[in-house]
Amino acid sequence: MSYVALAALLWGLGGALAGRFMREIPPEVLIPLRFLLSFLLLFPLVLRHPPSRAEGPRLLRVGLALSGAQAFYYLAIHATTVATGIFLQYLAPSLLTLYALLKGERLPGRALFGVGLALLGAYFLVVGPEGLKGGAVGLAFGLLSALSFALYAAFSHGLKTPAFVALGVATGVGALLSLPVLLAHLAEVMALSPSQWGAVAYLVTLGTVVPFGLFLMGVRTLPARTATLVAMLEPVAGALFAWPLAGEPIQPLGFLGGVLILVGVGLNRR
Repeated sequence: MSYVALAALLWGLGGALAGRFMREIPPEVLIPLRFLLSFLLLFPLVLRHPPSRAEGPRLLRVGLALSGAQAFYYLAIHATTVATGIFLQYLAPSLLTLYALLKGERLPGRALFGVGLALLGAYFLVVGPEGLKGGAVGLAFGLLSALSFALYAAFSHGLKTPAFVALGVATGVGALLSLPVLLAHLAEVMALSPSQWGAVAYLVTLGTVVPFGLFLMGVRTLPARTATLVAMLEPVAGALFAWPLAGEPIQPLGFLGGVLILVGVGLNRR
């Protein structure tokens, strides 16, 4: 669980920095670069420790799910708002909980109550009194991002391939799928300023490779439902980091939401 919690902290920090340094980089440039540079960084590790053929199909599913989670998330925030996109993506633990119940799995009431508290807390912290915004298309993209994130965690649970090798394969799938988009916007890539390249480098290393690798290390043994719930610490961390980095103090309702998320995660810690 500590690996996933640390990944959430890094995602939260990356989100706070993104709000300050990366507003000028369009998502159709940022996402393909994120996948491609992450893959190139991890490729030597994949060559040195190639995954087994037996896990090849599963790693492909992990890569497709990761690609969907990222693409649909950015499409959601483009069609709605950042707050709405984040909240919808973190419906993932609710989807996994519902799936477990439909399979006939018996979950303790404490755990179900914790999921509900965390979801309510995320709404208070991320969305707030303004409520969800956007039309049906944006909401659909958000739900697809939640489904993709849930599948990413579910497919990754129990992988025997080393975490960063698995991530190298997954980002390779994302890089291949997004390559046509990158080529179509090559002029915009070449026009990035040195400070923007620095922001991209940060997002690739401490916003993608390290946290997603930590998440894969955690979800190897942690159930996907619990892992995605612990990942909801990301908006809590983002709100805390946004205060000193972006000058956005936490409002009382947001503070209450953060407390509810922490309690919800605590109720599911086992």
